[in-house]
Amino acid sequence: MTILFYVDEGGTTWNDKQTNLFFLASFAIHVQDWSQMEREVSALKKELLSRREPEDWELKGRDIWQGLGSFKNCKQEIRLGYFKKISQTLNQLPCHIFAVQVNKKRLQETRGDIKDDIDLYRLSFNQLLEQLDDYLKQYNETGILLMDSRSAHHTSIQDDRLIRVYRDWKSQKESSNFVELPLFGVSNFYTGLQIADYVVYLNDRSSKESETARGNAELEEAFNLLEPKMQLVKIPILQHKIHFEDRSNEG
Repeated sequence: MTILFYVDEGGTTWNDKQTNLFFLASFAIHVQDWSQMEREVSALKKELLSRREPEDWELKGRDIWQGLGSFKNCKQEIRLGYFKKISQTLNQLPCHIFAVQVNKKRLQETRGDIKDDIDLYRLSFNQLLEQLDDYLKQYNETGILLMDSRSAHHTSIQDDRLIRVYRDWKSQKESSNFVELPLFGVSNFYTGLQIADYVVYLNDRSSKESETARGNAELEEAFNLLEPKMQLVKIPILQHKIHFEDRSNEG
């Protein structure tokens, strides 16, 4: 069997001092469950914005939180409720979530070899690849990486860098359960990439809100709904939480 891994990034770049965390996350689902994902997320999008066709707008956590794009006319309390609805839908899907959180400030204190965004992405992508490959080998499955393209239409420089990171990682492995090189797509065309975007934003925003005096109960509830499906690695590694569901219930 084959697992699709949709990958996206979030947070801030290496030299951005405003916030301190960088995230890389993957939404994983078996190919035989892909149609269920498409069907249920399409129904969810129709519920959120009933006057628009699901394929005509992109599910983005940032837009929901800030009231941008398709959500610019939605009241804040309604938009906050959308986070719970989305997490409830994902909670019911036979999926897993893998995430890497990089604390840039702590990393700068412990690693002198990380100097720019390329080094930051290499470190986090290598860690994510290790998580995904270990999971594939644990269940003797093959995997396909589907990446949110970071390149503009006139250049493929950023995607080329990612391919080099992947090739370097794979050259150091005796074996890997991934099939082919990573594939690239534009998120507004791919439901899985939109979910990966949501997962990254939820992790990022939840971390920021947890540091405030008030926090945000709706966001915390949305995060808690996904946490049992999530394997999160923090860099520098402070703790490693693994939550694998019983695969006998995945149909």
